[in-house]
Amino acid sequence: MAEKKLLKGVITGAVIGGMIMLFDKSTRQYVVTNSKSVRTTCRDFVNQPSEAIHAFRVNYEIFSQWLNKGIDEILVILKKTEDALNKIGEVDEKVNNKLESVDNSKEAS
Repeated sequence: MAEKKLLKGVITGAVIGGMIMLFDKSTRQYVVTNSKSVRTTCRDFVNQPSEAIHAFRVNYEIFSQWLNKGIDEILVILKKTEDALNKIGEVDEKVNNKLESVDNSKEAS
């Protein structure tokens, strides 16, 4: 019950906010221009569905390549970070060993 009220409130707020924004002339022009563009694109897709599917596939492939490139770059960064942390750990271990040997030599004296 509360979920329905929340959804109704969100939708009502969005509609009212959109209507208020349409008082601005540049916003109205933007909405009209983009609505015409969307209408033309949808009409083209309906008239030539094979081109729509081809465009979707091409865009999907471009997005997939972009995503794979980003993942590869992240993996390289993670590998470099891991190598740096390993080197820091080795240095830390060497410093701790030196400190222990100094402490041990002081205790032996």
